Amino acid sequence: MNLPIQIFTGATVLENVLVWLAAAAFFVGGIVNMSGHQKIRAGFVQLGFPSWWCWVTAALELLTAVLLVTAGVRYIGVALGACIMLAAIAAIVRIRNYRELPPPVVFLLLLVLVTVGGHA
Repeated sequence: MNLPIQIFTGATVLENVLVWLAAAAFFVGGIVNMSGHQKIRAGFVQLGFPSWWCWVTAALELLTAVLLVTAGVRYIGVALGACIMLAAIAAIVRIRNYRELPPPVVFLLLLVLVTVGGHA
């Protein structure tokens, strides 16, 4: 079967696991943000973003997940995901709400592992 895009399959099992784990994390994050739940929107406002920014973030996270598993453009997904997580970390540090740091730091760490493990 010839698909218009080719799904990523890494050279090693570890590479596959890291890429698919990172993609799943961004996919779940995108779905959670896309829900637009009141607590999600309030969290974005607390960070200094407009309440509707959760949907922009959701779209970017879902795009990151797709790019991570698409052969040939994974490096774009890594770069986009890193930008999203660095912005989240900067916003959290700016308001000094350090207990919110673990999720974006873990997502960023996954991207670093994908890059190091697979030479994105």
